[in-house]
Amino acid sequence: MDATMENKMGLPPPYEPAAPNPAPPPSYFGDNPPPPPGFVAPPVAPRTTVITSATTRPGSTKLGPGPTGTTCATCNKSIVTRVEYVPNNRTHIVSAALCVLAGCCCGCIVPYCMRSCKTANHYCPQCKAFVGSHQPS
Repeated sequence: MDATMENKMGLPPPYEPAAPNPAPPPSYFGDNPPPPPGFVAPPVAPRTTVITSATTRPGSTKLGPGPTGTTCATCNKSIVTRVEYVPNNRTHIVSAALCVLAGCCCGCIVPYCMRSCKTANHYCPQCKAFVGSHQPS
């Protein structure tokens, strides 16, 4: 069968013969070739990393929903925290749910009057620095 006959039968044209040895891929080492066989690298001393931290840091003391005794990280004094209660997302969701369930707006005020529905932010009474917060569970 010749090439014209193959074309009429709908067969693809014959493939070109491939080069016997293709070119090697580019080097992965760039300008730095691998070390010669038998090369032994000199030993490297291990590195020692020392990490230091302050003994008192914000959030290291478990803060409660009310005033809590702790050490202020800013002024390093032993204090009893001053607490401010602020509404959070849970307060707004409970308020909206009470409004829908009660059918009136009278019940939606209740979560804003309860400390247990708000976040307690703790502050140092000496330097007024933020110490941490307590999220209600």
